[in-house]
Amino acid sequence: MEVQEIIKQASGVLLSVCFAIAYFPQIIRMIRNKSSRDVSLGMLILNLVGYSSGLIYVTSNEIARFWVVVNYTSGIVMTILTVFFWKYYIRKEIDR
Repeated sequence: MEVQEIIKQASGVLLSVCFAIAYFPQIIRMIRNKSSRDVSLGMLILNLVGYSSGLIYVTSNEIARFWVVVNYTSGIVMTILTVFFWKYYIRKEIDR
């Protein structure tokens, strides 16, 4: 495998990992504080729409590259997970 291909694959991995784990600090913060007050649901909805649209775009235009698909798919999963925690903690705050 040549250096250029290794760099290309490594940057794809890094792209996907960074976007996927970008949600962890917010999720951990909600769990520690037992609060979702600081989370913007609007941002999460925009992220979900953006990731979903990106995934549809790259797959429907046959330009899908493995790491781009992984990136969009993991972004969708992490956004949904963050919305789950947001909803869980917002409900607990209302019940107090």
